[in-house]
Amino acid sequence: VEAQLGGDGDGEELLAEVSAETRSGRVVEAVVDSGAVHSVTPPGVFPGRMAPSPWSRAGRGYRAANGARIANLGQVRVPFSTAEGHNCAIPFQVAPVEQPLLSVAHLTEAGNLVTLGDKSGKIVNTTTGKTIAPERRGRVYIMKLFIPEPAAQQQPFRMPGS
Repeated sequence: VEAQLGGDGDGEELLAEVSAETRSGRVVEAVVDSGAVHSVTPPGVFPGRMAPSPWSRAGRGYRAANGARIANLGQVRVPFSTAEGHNCAIPFQVAPVEQPLLSVAHLTEAGNLVTLGDKSGKIVNTTTGKTIAPERRGRVYIMKLFIPEPAAQQQPFRMPGS
């Protein structure tokens, strides 16, 4: 059953559904960041076509903690699965950052409650009650995103002799 988790203010949506399907792919770790305006990723981390975003079209960007300007290069829609078995998709802004950052503001604007405690954290959809548990590692929370192998990398079926 598919459930809408809400929008991020730019008309984008986070989607989740429960699935027992297993696929080949890889795990990408994103830091859950309470200070990030958007969920951002370095170029090339996720498969898929980068498209212009409202911020990249407007020439807007971000500021690093040291005040340096960080350009917004566009966005990529990232389908992924969680350890709990939820299939999700989220738009990540593409920028020259060190690692993927998952914005708490983005998650809450999409209708989720984010709780970060001393030993654990959780992201709960306020409509469906579905929960994702980021892992606390040192002083940060990590969400593991299982990225399915892109269809473009799978070999197409060919008839013998063709």
